Amino acid sequence: MKHFIPYRFGISTTSLKPFDVKEKNAKRLEKLLQLKEAPLISKICKHYISHFIPNPVENENEYWIISCYPSTDRSPVRISIWFPEVFNIAPKNHYFGYGDELQCMAFVHRDYLDEKAKREILKKTPGLFFQPGYRFVTGIDEQLAAFMPLHSYSGFVEDERIYESIRAHNYELSLKGRTPFKKGHNYAFVRYLLNEVR
Repeated sequence: MKHFIPYRFGISTTSLKPFDVKEKNAKRLEKLLQLKEAPLISKICKHYISHFIPNPVENENEYWIISCYPSTDRSPVRISIWFPEVFNIAPKNHYFGYGDELQCMAFVHRDYLDEKAKREILKKTPGLFFQPGYRFVTGIDEQLAAFMPLHSYSGFVEDERIYESIRAHNYELSLKGRTPFKKGHNYAFVRYLLNEVR
């Protein structure tokens, strides 16, 4: 098990940055909020940003970005640190399943999970599966993708090993530098999420 990560997580009291409203991003947020799963999606995204993005307010649109209904594959939510995605919400049939039911993908750091831990977590998290074959070229060899139904997210991240493994993965990515994809950041979405948790 690695040592505690020397980095701040959580929502600070720093003011959110001002931004110019873009009609395209507002429409994407409106589309997201019309989904029947919107309340659960919002709850999940608030939790992920608050607990797993290093210094999320200070680093907004600098080291991490969030988008809803990005043009690449029309997935409802994508969160990236540096350039790769670290979390998304997408239909099962976009990845390793069938049907339009939405699921979460979160990257974890494999060093925090031995085979016994993975078996225990799989057993207690409905619908969860790990997919070593899905990864980004990030230089983090220990990157491991976890897929699960939306309703399984809260139980998944309650496990301390998972909690710390996500933080470790995201912390390492944040050290690689600023994101080159600032165009994808949806300020309207972040304001909707963070204004309710501050």
